[in-house]
Amino acid sequence: HNTWQGGKGLSETDADLAFGSGDGQIGLTVLRIPVNKSTADFGKELTAAKLAKARGAIVYATPWDSPYAGANAHIASGNYQAYTDHLNSFTEYMKNQGAPLYAISFQNEPDWCGEWTCWTADEIYNYTKGYADQLRKNGTKVISAESFAYQKTLYNKVLNDATVLKNWDILGAHFYASTAASADSWFEYALADQKNVERWMT
Repeated sequence: HNTWQGGKGLSETDADLAFGSGDGQIGLTVLRIPVNKSTADFGKELTAAKLAKARGAIVYATPWDSPYAGANAHIASGNYQAYTDHLNSFTEYMKNQGAPLYAISFQNEPDWCGEWTCWTADEIYNYTKGYADQLRKNGTKVISAESFAYQKTLYNKVLNDATVLKNWDILGAHFYASTAASADSWFEYALADQKNVERWMT
């Protein structure tokens, strides 16, 4: 990613290595890019996205922070619509630039909020209920907030409300702090299985 590589981005050679399917190439099929909090930085990931898509990969995006809350802060509910509009402006930008996104999440690691924007389970539920469906505006699927530690408590309230659950297409999760001794070890998640929810390790 340009944002994480000091502006270097992804070269054609590296894109061939990563997303090519020929001999000696890795054959990756998915690229995850950040949604920058400034609209002036929306174009930073465009080249990488286009290179990946040209080689058959899908591209999806995740915000770390927003114009409405940075590290160790919560987005006020009164800013949820403006935040939704911000995310939709990114999906619209990517679509208009010829690199439409497959999906978009509304928060990277809400439970690692010393560095990113924080979300509680109730905030995730309320945002999902009132706003998440709008994120499909530009043809993108909706990914949940993506827990740092695959904390089921961040997902359960949505999963237990069939109407609200319709506003998610994919449940995204990370395993950095999860353990095999958890109630549903590693990627297993009985409630999500019961609700027939698609899950990705994002």
